Amino acid sequence: MSSAVGKRYARALFEVASERGKIDQVEADLGAIVEAVEGNEDLKKIMQHPHIAADAKSKLADELFKSHVGEESFNFLNVLIENGREVQLSDIYSSFVQLANDARGFADATVTSAKPLSAEEQAELAEKFGQTLNKKLRLTAIVDPTILGGIIIKIGDRLYDGSLKTKLETFAHHA
Repeated sequence: MSSAVGKRYARALFEVASERGKIDQVEADLGAIVEAVEGNEDLKKIMQHPHIAADAKSKLADELFKSHVGEESFNFLNVLIENGREVQLSDIYSSFVQLANDARGFADATVTSAKPLSAEEQAELAEKFGQTLNKKLRLTAIVDPTILGGIIIKIGDRLYDGSLKTKLETFAHHA
């Protein structure tokens, strides 16, 4: 869950990106930065270590990211480092994605099923739930045989659990 401070940073970046017409680029840049930091344990430790000077972190960010991301994203990363907020980068990214999705009328959804869903089934789910929410859904499909059957859909804070496992657990609990 994103902190209030993280949401404020995300909103500020979103406003700049929106004014400059670079929402998609900034979202992609931040995603790449988060993936790089989260995917490299040493880099993550350095960026999140409280006793490593901001100057050293900024220099490292310059070497790693300056030539690979846009000006807005790079400057934003430096602002986070200067203000000691680089630890919140992942939360800020999540908040930014949510703001960008809201602006586009999109929502991200995770669909969990016992067996792989066909492209047609995924499109049908996206269409039906998208109409309910009045948004265009971007689905991520996950296969989890432990749910036995049915599907679980998570959209933002909402969870639609139509799994056989949950139904059986509910039945057993009430029996």
